[in-house]
Parts: sequence; C-alpha cells; structure tokens
Amino acid sequence: MACRWCTEGRSPRRGGARGGRRVIPATARAVRGLLEEMERAQDMAGLTQDERDCTLLVLAEALNNVVQHGYGGRAGWIAVLPGPGRTGRDWRIVDAAAPVPETCRRPVVPGGGSEGGFGWPLILALTRHVAMRRRWGLNILSLDVRGEECGVPSGVMAKIA
Repeated sequence: MACRWCTEGRSPRRGGARGGRRVIPATARAVRGLLEEMERAQDMAGLTQDERDCTLLVLAEALNNVVQHGYGGRAGWIAVLPGPGRTGRDWRIVDAAAPVPETCRRPVVPGGGSEGGFGWPLILALTRHVAMRRRWGLNILSLDVRGEECGVPSGVMAKIA
C-alpha cells in the first residue's frame, strides 16, 4: 500500500525530494544513506551542530526501529517528511509496517546488560513531543526534537555511524 504523501515525492536517489519529503526502501543501508543526505540538506541548515546531531540521532533510532521491528526483514518503504513547523527539528515518519505495540513506547531503559531496548527511551529523552498513531493502515510518527537543551555531545553521530 502506498500513501498519497509518499508517492508525490521523489526518492533522494532519483534526484531529490519534493517539498522535503523523502521515500526510501526499508533497509539499513537506505536509512544510513538518507541520514547522510539529510545532514547536508537545507532541512537542517539553520540548526546548530548539537541540534543537528540530536535530530539525526532521534531519526536514526526511529527509522531503524521501523526497519528492524516494523518490517522485520520484509520489503517495505519509509517516508520522512518535515513537520508543519519546518524548523529542522520536527519530522513525520510514515510507513506501512506492523503497528507499534504500546508496550514498546515506554521510557524504561532495560537493565542487566541487555542488548537493545534503548531506542524508545532515547527518543523520548531527546524530544519535546512524540505522537504515534495508526491511520489508513499506516504508522505515523510525529517527532519534535529538543533544541539547544538536547545535550548530545558534538560529533556524536560520527562515532555512532
């Protein structure tokens, strides 16, 4: 199933995004390429380095969750759209993956050296507002990333990527 918002835009691999919208295959490689492209794009031109790092970190966590857990290895697509404020820190992520269970969206960090499970707590800690809804068979995640108070050390994305 394709959504109207996504099919109107063009993939960044085919010449850019219309209105800031980007549609990518639901793969780790495509997510990495998108984040690298977004770091250089006009969408984030007005942000400080810390704000850009924080925004990219939140987007990386959310997009990788869609790839790993939503689609779970199945083929699919992910659309990334600037939010209505177009501040460079507010974004919408739309996909047709499995619905996100409520239990996954808790700010609880796993204990005991557990691998994984840090994505949602990290997303919630670095955002002012997060809203997840399911409409027309699509997941729609709205994110408003914190500004200067984000607290991500400068250059953290280079170490994570």
